[in-house]
Amino acid sequence: MNAQIQQYLKFIQFQGSLEPSLKLLGQLQTKHLHSIPYENLDVALKRDISFAIPDIFQKIIVQQRGGNCFELNILYSWLLRELGFSVTNRYAQFWRNTDDSTPIEEVPMHQLLLVQFDGITYISDVGVGALAPCKPVPLIAHHEHREGNELYKIEWHDTYGWMLYEQKSHNWRLLYNFTDNGNDANFAPRLSQQKNKIAMIRTPTGRHTMFNNEFRIYEGQSLTTYTTHTDKEWLQALKRFFHISLT
Repeated sequence: MNAQIQQYLKFIQFQGSLEPSLKLLGQLQTKHLHSIPYENLDVALKRDISFAIPDIFQKIIVQQRGGNCFELNILYSWLLRELGFSVTNRYAQFWRNTDDSTPIEEVPMHQLLLVQFDGITYISDVGVGALAPCKPVPLIAHHEHREGNELYKIEWHDTYGWMLYEQKSHNWRLLYNFTDNGNDANFAPRLSQQKNKIAMIRTPTGRHTMFNNEFRIYEGQSLTTYTTHTDKEWLQALKRFFHISLT
């Protein structure tokens, strides 16, 4: 194992056997989601973004930042391949918080990973940030996947391909869809033009979110909201809740 892989595993606080298994895949995905936030600060602050592995590694592991779905899943796919997993990167259309009238070409693009193990394909995705599966989801039509109070299901549509739904108030809401097009990951990523500063990370008991100067801390059934009023307060809260230091 090279030094970078050791540094990556130490950063996400993983200890244990590295023999490829479904159990290991689930452990790595959960540890990753609890250690590395989704954040769009480089986009919001109009900084350059690179999708080269050395640059993403430097940003996320060395500088201890987060990233967008492309950065997070590209780096995570590199880790999984180095550990012996069979991984395919896929682009998806991300429908959460998108109005039904939104033209298809304006629906945000998302990247996810498909991992093949023992003849079954699983979605393993560390790039959503907010509520989303923390464990691999079998890519099987009609399969329902529960994690605590969260429930997801997989469906197949002849036009839209694979569809991952989340249950909301006893209704199913489409999270994202993707096709079996093996060439889709060769397309250039279309980054969200979101101008608001956003960060999200899962925790063992809830999640932390940030929308501009508002921070929300979900712990079990409780919610605490913090509003910062100065740049100094904002940077302190960013460090406290997401362990991010902007330089």
